[in-house]
Amino acid sequence: MSFISPRRNMGSYKAVDTVSRVEGASPHDLVLILFDELLLRLDASVRHAQRGEGVPMIQARARASAIVIALEESLDFNKGGELALALARIYREASRRINAAISVDKVDLLISARQMLAEIAEAWRTIAPR
Repeated sequence: MSFISPRRNMGSYKAVDTVSRVEGASPHDLVLILFDELLLRLDASVRHAQRGEGVPMIQARARASAIVIALEESLDFNKGGELALALARIYREASRRINAAISVDKVDLLISARQMLAEIAEAWRTIAPR
């Protein structure tokens, strides 16, 4: 008899949910998915830091950092002009703060990066095509 842990099962369900969301997503929706995942990773990183859990905090922080890089790389500077440049500056500052949060006592950097990025995520949601 084999038992699968509920935690492992939950991870599988989340992966299936993410894959199904991505498969039929428009470019706009893909960015929303990235923001959703980014904010989840930052929330997890903050939670781990507040609990003094250094390794999980660093793992979540690394995932968040990779997503910020992906968001910056997705910017179209030819079509986006000044807006793309402004977003690039915000992404770089958020990335700097995330990467500077190398220990659990730097949780304030994670929180400030999350606040910056949450504002952009909310703005992105408001311009979602209907």
